[in-house]
Amino acid sequence: MAADTRAKAVTLDLRRRLLSSSCRLFFPEDPVKIIRGQGQYLYDEQGREYLDCINNVAHVGHCHPTVVQAAHEQNLVLNTNSRYLHDNIVDYAQRLSETLPEQLSVFYFLNSGSEANDLALRLARQYTGHQDVVVLDHAYHGHLSSLIDISPYKFRNLGGQKEWVHVAPLPDTYRGPYREDHPNPAEAYANEVKHVISSAQQKGRKTVLKNQFPKMTIVEHAFNPALGRQT
Repeated sequence: MAADTRAKAVTLDLRRRLLSSSCRLFFPEDPVKIIRGQGQYLYDEQGREYLDCINNVAHVGHCHPTVVQAAHEQNLVLNTNSRYLHDNIVDYAQRLSETLPEQLSVFYFLNSGSEANDLALRLARQYTGHQDVVVLDHAYHGHLSSLIDISPYKFRNLGGQKEWVHVAPLPDTYRGPYREDHPNPAEAYANEVKHVISSAQQKGRKTVLKNQFPKMTIVEHAFNPALGRQT
C-alpha cells in the first residue's frame, strides 16, 4: 500500500469545502485521519494504532483476509442485484434458514440497517393497519425520513416528535432510572414499556396488540447478493 502523502490539513480543508457540514467528523477541531484498518485496529497517517471500539460495519474486523479474498473472487465474476437468478443468494438463504426457527423461513436481503428498518416498519404497518410505534429513548434507526421520525436521537433536533411515536426509557442500568442496585431492573424497564403502550391506547392510538407484548424479532442485516456473504 502506498504511503499517505497528503497532509491532514489539506484533507481537512478539502472535506470542509466539498462535503456538507452535516456530515460530522469525530473530534472536528483536530480529527484523526485514518488511512487503513486491520482486524480490530485503525491506523492514522503517522502510523499510530487505535483500538476501534465504535465502527459498526466491520463485523469480523477490518480487512479480514477471508472476506477480502471472497469479495475479490466474486467481483471478478459478477456483482449485480437480486433480480437475476443466481445460486449465491438462495444458498445463503438456505444456510441462514438452518440457524433459525421454522417460522422464520422467508428472507429479504437489504443493503443496510436503514433499508432493513424501513422495510420492517412498512411490513408492520401493512400487516396491522396501524401507524403508531414504540421506540426507546436516544434510539437511532437510520437516515431515511421514515426512520428519522422514529429516532429520538434525530427528531429532537429536526422536526420534533410525531403524535404516533411513543418513547420508552432506554434500559440503561448505568445512567437510567433503574440501575444496578435495583432489585429487578429488567422488569422495571419492561413495565415502563407497558405504561407507554397503555398511555397511547388511552389517547385512542392503535398499537400492534392491545393487551400483550408481541413476540417478534427484527434483525438488521447487510448483504451483497452477488457475493453471497454478509457484510
